Amino acid sequence: MTSTKLWINKVPNQELFQEFVTQGFFTPLLAKILINKGFSDIKSAYSFLYPQLSDFSNPFIIPDMKLAVERIFKAIKAKEKIVIYGDSDADGIIGTFILYDFLKNFTPYVDWLIPSKTEEGYGFHAKFLPYFKAKGISLIITVDVGISAYHTVNSAKALNIDVIVTDHHEIISKPETITISGKLTQPSSPLYYLCGAGVVFALIRALRSYLLSQGFFVDKEPPFLRKYLELVSLATLADMVPLIGENRLITFFGFRDLLNPYFPCTKILLERENLKYGLSEEDLYYKIIPKFNSAGRLGKPEIVFEFLSSVDKVSAEKTLSQIENLNQERQTLEEEILKTLNFQLNNVCEDSKFLFLTFENIPKGLLGLIANRFKNLYNLPTIVISQEDEIAHGSIRSPSEINFLKILSQCEDLLIQFGGHKYALGFKIHKNLIPEFKIRLEKILKSNHIPSSSNLIYIDAETNLSELLYRENLFAFEAFHPYGEGHSPPALLLKNFEIKEIKILKEKHSKLILQKEDKELSAIFFNKLLEKKEINLIVGTPFINSFTGNLELKIEDVK
Repeated sequence: MTSTKLWINKVPNQELFQEFVTQGFFTPLLAKILINKGFSDIKSAYSFLYPQLSDFSNPFIIPDMKLAVERIFKAIKAKEKIVIYGDSDADGIIGTFILYDFLKNFTPYVDWLIPSKTEEGYGFHAKFLPYFKAKGISLIITVDVGISAYHTVNSAKALNIDVIVTDHHEIISKPETITISGKLTQPSSPLYYLCGAGVVFALIRALRSYLLSQGFFVDKEPPFLRKYLELVSLATLADMVPLIGENRLITFFGFRDLLNPYFPCTKILLERENLKYGLSEEDLYYKIIPKFNSAGRLGKPEIVFEFLSSVDKVSAEKTLSQIENLNQERQTLEEEILKTLNFQLNNVCEDSKFLFLTFENIPKGLLGLIANRFKNLYNLPTIVISQEDEIAHGSIRSPSEINFLKILSQCEDLLIQFGGHKYALGFKIHKNLIPEFKIRLEKILKSNHIPSSSNLIYIDAETNLSELLYRENLFAFEAFHPYGEGHSPPALLLKNFEIKEIKILKEKHSKLILQKEDKELSAIFFNKLLEKKEINLIVGTPFINSFTGNLELKIEDVK
């Protein structure tokens, strides 16, 4: 077989390489990988590879943090009624639960609300304000939502209800209220890319510190915060935020804490999946996280909140069964919707710049899922719209080469509202403006040259079996997990090996046993059938097999 991909070697700065090897005592292989991951100093590279809990940064670098904890402290002392208003995806539900679970240590006057996305759509909705006022709520704290809810915040003020916004989406029009977001720090800040639950974790760290300074814990122990990392790590991986800065710390420790989880809900989740041989990112991305998202996608986020709140394994098992039924329903519904796409996808040309798919009355929670599915399949920005009466809701997923938030900003006059990240957005639009919206997008995308990276493989380092299996490198490859957005496994070019055996798995995958002298390594090429004579060079990514505990290679290409 002849490779159709272009392999490009990334050459690290030689001065920096020498410094990493001679002063940082990294192996040459690790030095190349870390420099090619963007690390330019030894300290930050070590902190990334071998983080410590003391690496968590001061949460008060977020500008409004002191105002937020003072306002919450005031509410606790005055016995004010507080409500936490969260988004209905995994990130929002987890963040809402963590904040609620923390605050109930100090006040019984805290409640929560997570609106159904199926009925309400995404956002901090003013329609709930009269309900809050009638219940005597004087402080609303949002989670993973509200960063663009300028008008809702002003409406709350008019009712003498204070609002603290905690969110992580791109700031389009910041509301005039206390706002906690990593996006309000410098892009180089370790807090900049926090997800919604990550922002909440920064808030409760700050609040605990503030309460300590006020003598609040003179006669009692401060709440234990480490326990929340197993949940915050799931939210961070679920929301696909870059695993750099504080997100790396959260996922590093949370991923390992999940091996011996604190909460009954996570214990039951892992037991139900029979993950007794270890835990991998794939287990989380494809087995665990979809269950957290399923109920919210079908308009029942309260079931996930109830699951997180489980006080024992019996109640957790009961609620998990409901979640699994919803997940099955979500999968069935999704497949039915995908079957209806054939006609629309037949119109996709080779030179198409994006996919534009429209439906009638499908659950809003499924829009992002469908958009993501086809973004991955075609490597094209995908817009999925559900039309309901006169108002349509849409979701966008875009490859990382394209900042779709900038593109959507050029269509602001056509939209009722929009928001999200650079590559994952939601919007509302009047039904009659959809054709004009599509034409506008076509013009914008045609005028933008979008480079395709699908046929390029960037190689982080060349290596051989002996070097790859060197003990210090093995230790580092184990420490690299979990991988995710902004932290991909390194692409390694493997040379100088012999093929001991090739096994065909499930009639479509090739498993290779590579050897050189006394060293052996398993490598797997998914959805490719290989023969020995075809292979002289291999590009692959290393991973620790959670079943065997051994290092293996996931093959990307061969020559």
